[in-house]
Amino acid sequence: MKNTSCILLAGANAAHQIREEGLRQEQFSTLVGASGGPKWLVISQLDRVLMGEFFKGRRDPIATLGSSIGSFRNMCYAMAEPLEALECLEYGYIHQSYASDKPTPAEITAAGEQILLNVLGENGAGEVAGNPLWHSHFVTVRGRGPLASEKRAFLAPALFASAMANALSRHSLSAFWERVVFHSGSDAAVRFGNLSTVDTALSADNVCAAVLASGSIPLVMAGVRNPAGAPQGNYRDGGITDYHFDLRFSHPQGLVLYPHFFPFMVPGWFDKGLSWRRVRGDAMSSTLLVAPSPAFVAKLPYGKIPDRNDFYKMGREERIRYWKKVVELSKWVADDFHEVWQSGRAADHLIEVGFDDIPHKLHQVRAA
Repeated sequence: MKNTSCILLAGANAAHQIREEGLRQEQFSTLVGASGGPKWLVISQLDRVLMGEFFKGRRDPIATLGSSIGSFRNMCYAMAEPLEALECLEYGYIHQSYASDKPTPAEITAAGEQILLNVLGENGAGEVAGNPLWHSHFVTVRGRGPLASEKRAFLAPALFASAMANALSRHSLSAFWERVVFHSGSDAAVRFGNLSTVDTALSADNVCAAVLASGSIPLVMAGVRNPAGAPQGNYRDGGITDYHFDLRFSHPQGLVLYPHFFPFMVPGWFDKGLSWRRVRGDAMSSTLLVAPSPAFVAKLPYGKIPDRNDFYKMGREERIRYWKKVVELSKWVADDFHEVWQSGRAADHLIEVGFDDIPHKLHQVRAA
């Protein structure tokens, strides 16, 4: 397959297994979804292939782990009609609009909640919480001290302080935030060994609140207070601690499938500007990451993947046209993954990454 629109990055263990066995859904025990807001639109067609074809007929339980928009997407996987749920999410997300040019955090939160309620419908929350096959894990954070406030005068300086502390050490985040993972099933199937973490059971009463909180960006959206069944507090975007995840979490035996909009990973939200703070290849040992290729992204309108700045830089109609075009073109990414899978030649397209290897491999991809 020439000029592929997707790339497959695989850690050593994942690459060995796929070369030995081919690419099969039974190999994967865990599905990861990253934070990134509108960026997810570039892989929404890939989600369709995974939901409707790759994982069709799945018999063994699989854990999903998501933060922010990754939680929104993964919620759809656990619903009785996942493709319909994803279509509803995509439509609501693309067509969201506000009465003013500068909507308040409360207005944006209300719009996000309505999108989720439309997707979940009458029975969706119960389907997600009780799904015996798709074991959901939605990552949120609970702010400590002034980070629990909605007052900008308290919240903004506290955010800055946590960002500065994070630049010195990622471990310092536990002084400012507590990771709270809402999970289905009696016990969490995914567990973290870093940062302060609390596991909380999902129920029909807290699915919407947990997913909404997982994407509630501080200062942009209001936090979600006191979700049912969870410790008291104000819950916010799980991307603060786990933007793309550092992949050093325990999960059920098997490989991790990571459909991602980038061919690289930033551990936490505050790490985006820290070039040295990237997930390295050694953490990917059992992971297969599928992402749009740099060549594909260059062909998109404006030569980029959608992002939150589009709300401020474009009028509503221009933004909607652009986002819908990205979704249309992203079918190339999905089709190329489908071809790699169905052809039985996945091994020919793997880019194996080892210790500290991702930046070098990506340079090769861009140069190709």
